[in-house]
Amino acid sequence: MAADCLICKKHSGLIQTLEGSVIYEDEHVYVGHLGARSGEQLAYLGYVMVELKRHAPGFGDLTAEEAAAVGIAANEVSRALKEALHAEHVYAFVQGDGVPHFHMHLIPRYPGTPTAYWNPMKLADWPDAPRGGEVDVLEVCSRLLESLRLRREA
Repeated sequence: MAADCLICKKHSGLIQTLEGSVIYEDEHVYVGHLGARSGEQLAYLGYVMVELKRHAPGFGDLTAEEAAAVGIAANEVSRALKEALHAEHVYAFVQGDGVPHFHMHLIPRYPGTPTAYWNPMKLADWPDAPRGGEVDVLEVCSRLLESLRLRREA
């Protein structure tokens, strides 16, 4: 754990997350719904983060097992975003400049999204994007968890 790392602090329990917002977790990765960005009242519904549990800055720093776990988690959660939330596309990207701890953004694009916002850096700026508070985020997480559960049982 890096003492000054936001994600490490979260995984060690020093920073609390919204209870019930965990969508997927295994020994290597944690996937949870992102809350509202700074200055926003509501969160973009379905915007999730795949976070490595071990502190590693980015791709090239992951073990083979961690990289495989990231890929599996990103794929399974993206499938759930499409099935449970009816996303027509899921953007996946790693930026790593703001917090130097590996994390991948998964952002669903919903039907009716204007093409001017078909860019993962612009998508959350769409004024009519589906947004919600804690209750809505928890409902989305519940739907995603159910989709993942049904796939595992199939």
